[in-house]
Amino acid sequence: MKSSSSSLPLTLPFLLFAISTTFASAFMDPPVMILDQNGVPVSASAEYYVAQLNGGPTGGGLTTGLGTNITCPLIVLQVYYEAVRGQKVKFTTRGTTKSDDKIRTGTPLDIEFVDKPSCASSSKWVVVYDSKYPGQWLGIGDAADLPGKKIVDGVFKIEKYSFLEGYKFMFCPTARNVCLNFARLEDANGRRLILVNETSSPYILEAGFDKATTSSKPLF
Repeated sequence: MKSSSSSLPLTLPFLLFAISTTFASAFMDPPVMILDQNGVPVSASAEYYVAQLNGGPTGGGLTTGLGTNITCPLIVLQVYYEAVRGQKVKFTTRGTTKSDDKIRTGTPLDIEFVDKPSCASSSKWVVVYDSKYPGQWLGIGDAADLPGKKIVDGVFKIEKYSFLEGYKFMFCPTARNVCLNFARLEDANGRRLILVNETSSPYILEAGFDKATTSSKPLF
C-alpha cells in the first residue's frame, strides 16, 4: 500500500484555501436592501432627500454650490441649516441584472441630483482631484465642466453606518483596492464632502433618506 504522504503537498493548499474562503464568507456582510426613514426599501424609481442622522456639526441636506474659480454650482455641499432639505437625489445600479429596482448596500451605483444646473453638462456625482484643494471632493459634471481638474475613476456605493442605524456614502477608486468614506469639511458656502481614510468620525455624514413627494423644479 502506498503512503498518502506524497499527496499532502497537493491537498494542503486546497484545504487552506477552503478554510480561508469559509472565514472570508463568514465575515463579509451580504447586500441588504437600503431602507428610507419610514422603513420602506429605497428604489431606483423614486427620488430622495438626504438627511443627516449623526451628531458632530449639524446641518441639512445636500445641494450644489460655487467655489474658488468655479463659477457654475458644481461642488456638492451640505447646507448649514437643519431645516433646509437640499436637492433631491436618485440612484441607479451599475451592472446588475436584477429585475427589481431596489437599492442594496455594497452595490456599485451612479448617484445624481434630480435637478441639473443649466451651466453643467450633468448632475451625476463625481469625485474631483484638485491640486489647489486639500482633498479629493465630491462634485457633479464631467471633465469639460472642470478644466484643470481631474475626475477620479471609480464607483459609489452605500453601506450601513453603525452609530444610529443610518448609512454612509463611499467611493471606490479604480486605481486602489479600497473604498473610502466622505467627511464634511467647512467651506465658505457649506460643507464639502471629501474622501478620507477614517472609518469612524463625527465628521463622516451618517445619512438617512426621505422619499420626495413633490415634482422636480429646474435649477438656475
